[in-house]
Amino acid sequence: MKILLVLNLLLLATSAKIFERCELAQTLKAHGLDGFHGYSLANWLCMAYSASGFNAQTIKNYRNEGIISSTNYGIFQINNRQWCNDGTTKFSYNLCGINCHNLLDDDIIDDIQCVKSVVVTQLGMEIWPDWKRKCMGQEVDQFLHQCEI
Repeated sequence: MKILLVLNLLLLATSAKIFERCELAQTLKAHGLDGFHGYSLANWLCMAYSASGFNAQTIKNYRNEGIISSTNYGIFQINNRQWCNDGTTKFSYNLCGINCHNLLDDDIIDDIQCVKSVVVTQLGMEIWPDWKRKCMGQEVDQFLHQCEI
């Protein structure tokens, strides 16, 4: 089983997608994130850039005393303890009802659906530390500069 997981991750790594800023803006707008829950499209772009650099393949492990305690996946860095299930934790709420590895492909529609759930049921975008540090209260309109939206 572990061999299949490793092979699957290697296959995903060969098709990694780093979105162009305006391409991502168009995708996010087309799927209802512009103004969603009171957050501008520029804020969503800033969050995705701060969290993953627009890289759909981003995985970040968080450690507690040297042991991986949780992992964030994809362009929005969705956590495996609450929002998705990667099969590595003893318990996952899996509130988005999704396998975390599905958040690593180029099709980010499921990522968008999940991130909407996160924002509605949590503290808005404040649940993302990167957004709080780098985007909240900042001028973020430059993320839409020269995008035909």
